[in-house]
Amino acid sequence: MTVRIVSYNILVPIYADQPEYFFKCQPEFLKTDYRWNLIESQLEQEIVNHESTIICLQELSLTLFPKFELFFRRLNYSLTHSLYGQQYNDYMGVGIAIPISMQLKTVSIIKMGDHLKSMKKSQGNTWNIFLRGWNLYQSMMSKIKLYAIDPWELAMGRNNTLICLQVLIDNKPLYIGTYHMPCMYKEPNVMAIHSSVVKDLMFELVNGQDFILAGDFNIKPRDICYKVLTEKDYTDYTFPKSNTYEISYQPDTQQILKSAYREKNGTEPAYTNYAYTQNTPNFCETLDYIFFNGHLTVENVLELPDRPLSESYPDETHPSDHLMIAATFRLS
Repeated sequence: MTVRIVSYNILVPIYADQPEYFFKCQPEFLKTDYRWNLIESQLEQEIVNHESTIICLQELSLTLFPKFELFFRRLNYSLTHSLYGQQYNDYMGVGIAIPISMQLKTVSIIKMGDHLKSMKKSQGNTWNIFLRGWNLYQSMMSKIKLYAIDPWELAMGRNNTLICLQVLIDNKPLYIGTYHMPCMYKEPNVMAIHSSVVKDLMFELVNGQDFILAGDFNIKPRDICYKVLTEKDYTDYTFPKSNTYEISYQPDTQQILKSAYREKNGTEPAYTNYAYTQNTPNFCETLDYIFFNGHLTVENVLELPDRPLSESYPDETHPSDHLMIAATFRLS
């Protein structure tokens, strides 16, 4: 029995419809209706041409949500979602769509900031009163400065949400998760915290069962965060500590993930994200992954281009600045 996993960062319309931002793109290719027709066509091909296709979406937003609801209902799919963003980003979030015929056993929707807060406790015992006063003083004097020097405070402040579904495929349990990592390149410790904690949380949720974790992780294959996720006993990085709290969390360096594309092709894709903007000129990197663990075999992956042919995505045939990625797994 096989399952097809598709992961797609579809680019929030409020971001896409900005010709002055995507100034290398032709304006007509940034329009929501034009992009939606391409997105709908690409996803439908994956659903129609493969059995047991599960769709993981990032940058799902309020504007496109009604279209996705109608699209998935037409194809007899159900969509589990979390729109955790704010008005400025059209309440951006994530979602997982599965066939209605597929048995759904459990649903977990976990806001990572809240999960991280559950790991903290005030420092010390003897100096507890002093520290409370000192922390209050620091907070009053400079909240921004506190956040800047404490990666755990920054990490706890993020609304990014993990969705994890347990399904049965041919009576075999399988967990599917999707996550959109905070885009905080200037705060690599924050990304390391989210990367490690999301990984370990998936292992905790599945309790020894097979699982797949797909999404936009905003990390490159050569980054420390990628190595934290995929290399056992990785020691070339010191996990950050909090200046404010004692943190009960300890990374499990024995629990690691495999990447579907690397397992099948021997390497990650040449790129999955391509855009020429004012902030990131000619950015062309791999940021999207389908990670997994357990008794799963990667039968094939969606073929991706070796290099972009336009000046920037979105373009005539690519409706997002991200490529859609996909992999077919055989369940043992």
